[in-house]
Amino acid sequence: MSLVVMLTQIALPVLLLVWLARFPAKGLFALGVQAVSVAAVLLGIGLAALWTMPPFWTPYVYYGVFALIVVLHLWQGRFQGNGLWRVSAGQTLFVLLGFGLGCFGGYMAYMAYQGRTVPPVETVNIAPPFGPGTYLVAHGGSNLMVNVHLKTLDTAIERFRPWQGQSRALDIFRVSPLGIHKNGWLASDPARYTTFGTPVVAPCDGEIAKVVDGREDMPVPVMDRAHMAGNYVAINCGRFFVILAHLRKGTVAVSAGDQVAVGDLLGEMGNSGNSSEPHLHVHAQRGLPEEAAFAGEPLALTIDGAFPVRNDRIRIAEPVAQ
Repeated sequence: MSLVVMLTQIALPVLLLVWLARFPAKGLFALGVQAVSVAAVLLGIGLAALWTMPPFWTPYVYYGVFALIVVLHLWQGRFQGNGLWRVSAGQTLFVLLGFGLGCFGGYMAYMAYQGRTVPPVETVNIAPPFGPGTYLVAHGGSNLMVNVHLKTLDTAIERFRPWQGQSRALDIFRVSPLGIHKNGWLASDPARYTTFGTPVVAPCDGEIAKVVDGREDMPVPVMDRAHMAGNYVAINCGRFFVILAHLRKGTVAVSAGDQVAVGDLLGEMGNSGNSSEPHLHVHAQRGLPEEAAFAGEPLALTIDGAFPVRNDRIRIAEPVAQ
């Protein structure tokens, strides 16, 4: 777990909750500002941060503790009958700093919520590119707050142009039902991640247009920036192409020219290319330029009609035996 994650997703929420519980501001307005500020930070982090470690249910624990603290303050009458602002200069400074954090948290929450809106561009629908299990969307959505891929839409930056086709991509992890996605602390072996080795299947009927295999799976968090996509498969789905990348070395089960149907095995999720840890990259684009396969026209993507956004969980049930 990185230092940034520990500070923003564990230390900051815990400190704010302790501050609200143990050092409530005196005065109705002052305590109201303090409580709303803490709520805004928790909501902003909960919606905008990626919850893999700590797992996806952690923000709900914070929300529950926050609600309990507010109820206790209400029970003890701290929101009633003691003036509007009865705090010292030092306490006022803390409340104002909390308010500043709350404004930023509110902005994060608003942008993350806006990122759930399907963008006003051509959108195509595919079947899930994986089999039974629980999956977590790491990057997905319609703005940069929830989807880092969107930065490559800026064609004014020359190095982004060969990659603009992946601008509306999804990054997806496999997790346990409780949200655990790896075995061990700071595990460098990609095989210790739940995602690694998970089957990848065709999300559409079509023809295999391009295959790349043989790229090494990198130790976490080392990335192969010389071969950004790593091992990948491109499928011609008729009106568009779907590309599935960062596949496990030596597992690609198809060749260019093969016909595939929805659910056919393509390979396994791996950690090849520019991947900080094992995950599946999937995107749709118009065209498949020979000189730069990822330079097509980016298309928005839905899976079974749903627009996946960061921290969404996708559950695929085991087929029922006949």
